[in-house]
Amino acid sequence: MKMKKSLVGKSNLIYKAFMIIGIILVLYYLVLKLMFGFIAFSSMFCMLGIVLIIYSFIELKFQINIWGKIPKIIRNIVTILFTIGLVLFISVEGLIIYNGHHVDKEKPDYLMVLGAGLRGTKISTSLLYRLETALDFHELYPDVKIIVSGGQGEGEKISEASAMRNFLVDNGVDSSQIIMEDKSTDTYENFLYTKKILDEESEVKDPTVTVISNNFHMFRAKFLAKEVGINTLGYPAPSHKVSAIVFYVREFFGVIKAFVFKR
Repeated sequence: MKMKKSLVGKSNLIYKAFMIIGIILVLYYLVLKLMFGFIAFSSMFCMLGIVLIIYSFIELKFQINIWGKIPKIIRNIVTILFTIGLVLFISVEGLIIYNGHHVDKEKPDYLMVLGAGLRGTKISTSLLYRLETALDFHELYPDVKIIVSGGQGEGEKISEASAMRNFLVDNGVDSSQIIMEDKSTDTYENFLYTKKILDEESEVKDPTVTVISNNFHMFRAKFLAKEVGINTLGYPAPSHKVSAIVFYVREFFGVIKAFVFKR
């Protein structure tokens, strides 16, 4: 009887922990919504939080042990798959974090700034961080030409490349130093179309390109650049501290997609 009460007590602690995690996830989603409006994938945090809250409430209220009623073979399969997924997630996140903090400071042949979403003509927070980092890099190597890469997406009144060019020119960069690639719709196309520009524009056979993107995006960007055949260095820009969690988690799935589909 004491052992049974002890097990129930431990289970209740677990369910209370689930409840707290669920509440935190929902609150995090609401904070993101208030601060940034829509962020892709953030709704998954809310959905997971609601599931944890409902599940833990049912278990704490009615003590029905839903997990224990599932057939053992299914529980074992779920446990194995969860363990594999967790190991994969930790491994990939390790690569994302490392590449997001590793800075290549040597002088390249070109600097490339990857586009990010606009709201009409307004630059997003992520893109602003990239452009501010590009200005810092330009101060180090003012003679290195800057490639701004990004097409015009849904809800955008101009191409991301145009918005980036305007920002850089307004902040003192000579327009003759800027090369525009304004056809791409994703990271793979950023590099694919830029490679075509480099093949026509560069006097160097295999030019070195320093890529600027947010820290969470740097690993995937360098991987896709390599797939296209661009010799890249990484110069990561920061990301907003509040939204960083959702971006890093979302990027895991972006990396898996890039490895599977090579784009």
